[in-house]
Amino acid sequence: MSKQKVADFLFERIKENNVDCTFGIPGDFVLPVYAAQAKAGLKTVVMCHEPAVGFAADAYARVRGLGVALVTYGAGGLNMVNATALAYAEESPLLVVSGSPETRFRGGKPQLHHCVKTFDTQYKVYAEVTETQALIDDPHTAQKSIEGVLNSIRKTSRPGYIEMPRDNVNAEFTLQKSPPDSVKGESASLQEAIGETLDSLKAAKQAVLFAGAHLKRFGLMWKVIQIAEALNIPVVTSILGKASFPESHPNFVGTYFGKFGEPNVREFVESSDCILCLGALLTEMETGGYSANLPPEKLILANAQELNVGFHIYAHANLRSFIEQLLASITSGGMAGKKFSIPKLDVGSFDRFPDSSELSVGAMIDQLNKFADEKYAFVSDVGDCLYAGLSIKTDEFIAAGYYSSMGFGVPAGIGAQLARPKVRSVVLAGDGGFQMTGNELSAAVRSGINPIVIVFNNSSYAMLRFIDQKRDYYDLGSWDYCAYATALGAKAMRAKTKQEFAQALQAAQSSDTPFLIDAVIAETDISPTLKRLTDHFGQKMKAAF
Repeated sequence: MSKQKVADFLFERIKENNVDCTFGIPGDFVLPVYAAQAKAGLKTVVMCHEPAVGFAADAYARVRGLGVALVTYGAGGLNMVNATALAYAEESPLLVVSGSPETRFRGGKPQLHHCVKTFDTQYKVYAEVTETQALIDDPHTAQKSIEGVLNSIRKTSRPGYIEMPRDNVNAEFTLQKSPPDSVKGESASLQEAIGETLDSLKAAKQAVLFAGAHLKRFGLMWKVIQIAEALNIPVVTSILGKASFPESHPNFVGTYFGKFGEPNVREFVESSDCILCLGALLTEMETGGYSANLPPEKLILANAQELNVGFHIYAHANLRSFIEQLLASITSGGMAGKKFSIPKLDVGSFDRFPDSSELSVGAMIDQLNKFADEKYAFVSDVGDCLYAGLSIKTDEFIAAGYYSSMGFGVPAGIGAQLARPKVRSVVLAGDGGFQMTGNELSAAVRSGINPIVIVFNNSSYAMLRFIDQKRDYYDLGSWDYCAYATALGAKAMRAKTKQEFAQALQAAQSSDTPFLIDAVIAETDISPTLKRLTDHFGQKMKAAF
């Protein structure tokens, strides 16, 4: 058996997981880890602030299957807890690696800089926002600890945390042959679930496939495409699972968001007599505030946590096994040539003010739908940019629609483009979210990538104002976003009319540097989806307060 240094082993395993860069901000406790990374041939994309480190690594993870954030102890690690919590809630395979004080100090009083309550404070905090954690305090157990965290991330698609004291970074251990992953026997009820699913599909006159985020998280999208094609079944996606089925595919008919989504899509889904829901968790956000009408007698629900066919609950069934065996059954003749029909759902134009030359959210959606193709991935921050983005037809859409933390957009756009450099990020950001992390445009400039950032500039936290009412604490300071972007090394144009927005998009397409569009819209203008949502929740807010 050969000897290996702890950090060398860590970065070998990271590279084996299709990672070609990490994200971080250097600090004294993590500097030996950075040096080991450089030796391994990886580089860190240095961001401006730790929350953005987490957002960028999260988006990279959603595209590549693993994203890595390198942070220092205390001031760095604790500054990134919110971004890690987002990755946990959104089921993103993020690895956080933190340096920490030497093991020889950890038995004494926590009087070193960056310490909080005890030496274990940061570890305990991360235990609340990650699936698996490891403190590398003994090089002889390092291999097992590191492999345990990476295996957990792969199996659960949720973050893991590794804390590495400085004196163990280059400590040596004897490399052992890794045992194969244990594979649990499939539940005996799986075949029964498959049979019941086939019976429901055979009996259906008009079924629909409802695709969710787990299909991308666990690499199952292409198998579900095969199921859709074999049955010619129409497909909708959830808000969190938008683009978990290619929207350019002829079977795709829209995004379902309960009573707040496109009315024609809602009517079609809720009138279907069999709803094959694959990879979606029916959370409050997925179901439009629990407004979705998905009766259990019509619903087949399979995700990474549960498998229900009608009123029958199948415990311990695996999502991958269910989808693979369902596909095998369908393609081997289990459906006896059953085919459904694809409806043509007219969603029309989203521009509510077609006779006006002034720029509106709906007009931006219409322009972006003409512009969208396989060369672009849409990445959205929180707010109306997200709800407007649901109406953009695209095969790649990344957002934090469940946890909904502002500031995700720009750093996530950077992470997504670095994960797939030939696909350019188009970032949709509200002015509130942009004011939090827009400075990360400088990281895009340093990295040599050219995302397009569209700022929805209405000088307010518009979603909150529409849910509640106009209040002074919803107002935002008026920034010169073009001058700001230019100062950071990007190009920029301001658009106040539909024509100016079209011209700005054209200029952005030909730019080889980051390009910002300051899209100035009226305070009173929001997307059709957000209007339906805020009308509903606004009534509840006013009734409560």
